[in-house]
Amino acid sequence: MRSAAARPPGWCNEGVTPNPYRAPLLTVPPLAAAATFQRRDRAIVAMSEPVPVPTAVAVPPADERRRQRVRRVRSGIWTALAGHGLALTLPLLPAALAGASGTVYTACIVVAQLLLAATVVGLGIARTVRRDGANSVGLAIGWIAGVPVAAVAGIAIMIALAAS
Repeated sequence: MRSAAARPPGWCNEGVTPNPYRAPLLTVPPLAAAATFQRRDRAIVAMSEPVPVPTAVAVPPADERRRQRVRRVRSGIWTALAGHGLALTLPLLPAALAGASGTVYTACIVVAQLLLAATVVGLGIARTVRRDGANSVGLAIGWIAGVPVAAVAGIAIMIALAAS
């Protein structure tokens, strides 16, 4: 072990054992290289002054962006609820054509709801990849909100078909 006077400044002093894996201190400061990273709206230069946003990029105000997001969420909710409506009404056709309409309707509505769930997941992933997260959140909210309503409506339709 070297004496404290022989060690460079900042090295382990005052009774602490030196770490052999620690890199030695630099005698010359590193050169500040300005690395440029590209973004869609502006270029960012590291270790220098920030680059102003070009005037050609029109960024809507925060209120307008919030309204657009709310519209996209509502659009996703209504799309998922419309899907529940289709999943409830489309199985009526095979049920009307079959003899045991209650059993056929039950099997068809289960398949339709599973297809709707797979479609909602697929659309949600596709819209998230396309940077439309608001719409995919709306799809999830609409699907989750529509499940209990669709279950109650499906049971009511199944009972009505079995009674006739």
